[in-house]
Amino acid sequence: PTNDLVTAPEIMFFWVARMIIAGYEYRGEAPFKNVYYTGIVRDKLGRKMSKSLGNSPDPIQLMEKYGADGVRVGMLLTSPAGNDLPFDEKLCEQGRNFSNKIWNAFRLVNGWEVADIEQRESARLGVVWMQSRISQALAEINVAYDKFRISEALMLTYKLIWDDFCSWFLEMIKPPYGEPVDKTTREDALAIFESLLTILHPFMPFISEEIWHLLRNRSTPNDALIVAPWPLSTDYNLDLLSKFEITQEVVNGIRNIRATNNIPNKNAIILHIKAHTEIDKTLDPAVMHLCNISAVSYVNDKLENAFSFIVQGNEYFVPFSENVDTEVEKEKLVKEIEYTRGFLSSVSKKLSNERFVSGAPDEVVASERKKAADAESKIKLLEEKLARLN
Repeated sequence: PTNDLVTAPEIMFFWVARMIIAGYEYRGEAPFKNVYYTGIVRDKLGRKMSKSLGNSPDPIQLMEKYGADGVRVGMLLTSPAGNDLPFDEKLCEQGRNFSNKIWNAFRLVNGWEVADIEQRESARLGVVWMQSRISQALAEINVAYDKFRISEALMLTYKLIWDDFCSWFLEMIKPPYGEPVDKTTREDALAIFESLLTILHPFMPFISEEIWHLLRNRSTPNDALIVAPWPLSTDYNLDLLSKFEITQEVVNGIRNIRATNNIPNKNAIILHIKAHTEIDKTLDPAVMHLCNISAVSYVNDKLENAFSFIVQGNEYFVPFSENVDTEVEKEKLVKEIEYTRGFLSSVSKKLSNERFVSGAPDEVVASERKKAADAESKIKLLEEKLARLN
């Protein structure tokens, strides 16, 4: 078409039609079944990028600054299906940081000394959990691909690697400082890393291919990651994944106590647990490894002179060290009680609104009622703890 009034979609339709006709003419079949339309790339002000406006960055300079993979990730993070692309160079920086995170993970795994020793229970749990987590995420990623939600597939991949693999799995299997890792854990870690590189490859082909060849000795073209089969989504242990979410809350609670009270991570601590509901103890070794806990004790009574937090209605205690100021702890408890009471008040107002209760879906109302019950339970436990300090 030469008419200046012809729109971009019409031009695209023309070329798609030509390719389909050529496919039937020369091959006897359609060359493709789906056509994916991307939106217009716009700057942070919402303007279409163009040479006349001078708001279009030089892609070569971006790649020199952030790497080709970093730029790809930056573009894809702004590519929701059917919408325009609000490009921001900071997203390329995020892509570069992601590349650095993956490279540092490889350096960590590759740098471990390997010995013929027994596998630690925390490492075994980490491997089993990560395998289930990959299968769960892969099922979600496959659905995103099927629906052409490319940016969603990227974000699922991003979180799987950054959060689950780097922040949790590697910490669970990492041996204590100065000690080697066992052969079983090392081999499991390599296999998991390879699965993640395969999932990552469509988005970051260069760093994934490089690490793929560095993990093992691969010398033939058939060994390349680009021709490796896509991993299969197998059955995963949903019960284990749910229990690990609770474990993550416990670990974060202990780490918060260490951070706010200047307790060094190198100093081992004892964890006491008062269970008000049933607790699965199978993940205790993971908590002990991640938080440098020397022992876990299940108690029937509340512990005096201890930091505490609540997860799923159960109380966790870390005994005070000698230099803890009890008055400061009282102030923290008072503030937390006030905050929880304010939260409870807002939920109660919502539940007292007849229009909300009658108009909202049953599951939403049930969720709000559970929030209110949990807040009441938490306030009671916090007030009891404050009374013990007085």
